[in-house]
Parts: sequence; structure tokens; C-alpha cells
Amino acid sequence: MIEIRKAAAEDEQDMVRLILELGRTVGYEEKIPEMDYQSWLKTFRDMLASPQWTFLLAQEGEKAVGLLVFFIRPTLTTGRNRAKIGALVVTEEVRGKGVGHLLIEEAREEARALDCSSLDTSTEIDNHKAIAFYEKLGFKQEHVYLELKI
Repeated sequence: MIEIRKAAAEDEQDMVRLILELGRTVGYEEKIPEMDYQSWLKTFRDMLASPQWTFLLAQEGEKAVGLLVFFIRPTLTTGRNRAKIGALVVTEEVRGKGVGHLLIEEAREEARALDCSSLDTSTEIDNHKAIAFYEKLGFKQEHVYLELKI
């Protein structure tokens, strides 16, 4: 049975493992060894401590099998908040078993409780599996996401 709960500081090892797995899954594996790990870990811990960020952990028994991270951003267009998914990962051994769906539904409920008008996400333009997954859950392409490296 899968349980979804808010993650806490004591879940750090599991969350780091899942985030690194996400990096390997989406093709950032080559960047992982060159990361300034201590700087990355500080950013991670700052996010975990911030009320703007929510970390949801999926567990099967004692094993962490999924993670969804989202942040809240206020918007001037509606005067309400928007929730933006920053990371979603499900371990390979449980993919296709509904864990991602459970994480999205819990994020939707958490975001609703935080007066959010939407739950947004983005993914790489060629990540067709992720796009199909999100579309199956009702996400629609409403905007184009652009990025400028600085």
C-alpha cells in the first residue's frame, strides 16, 4: 500500500536519492558528479525549511518510492496563488502503478488548501512519456515555458 505524506528533515537521504534518480532519468546524470554538492545540499535544505515549498513523499512500507516537490507563487493576474511542480520522480520499480497519480492528487489538495488557482508543471520538450502522463491526468498546455541561461 502506498502512503503519501509531507516529507520532513529526517527524510533527507530518501529525498536526495530520489532527486538524483530523477536527474539520471531525464538525462542530467553527467552533471551530477560535477555539482557543488554542498551548495546543492544547502539549497535543498533551505527549500525544505521554507513555507513556500512542499515536499510530498510516497512510501511503500518503509521504502520511499516517489517524491513531488512544488512551490507557491503569488500572481498579480488573479490575486491568487499558483502551485508549480519543481520535481516529480517515481522509482523505476513502481512506475506505472499509480504512484505519480497519487502524488499529483495530494499536491492538488495541498495546493487547493493554500488558495492556489492552478497546479502547473513543465518538462523537457522531448520527454513524451512525461507529457503523456500529465495530459492523462488533465494537464493542458496553456503557456510556453522559455528559459534564458545566465
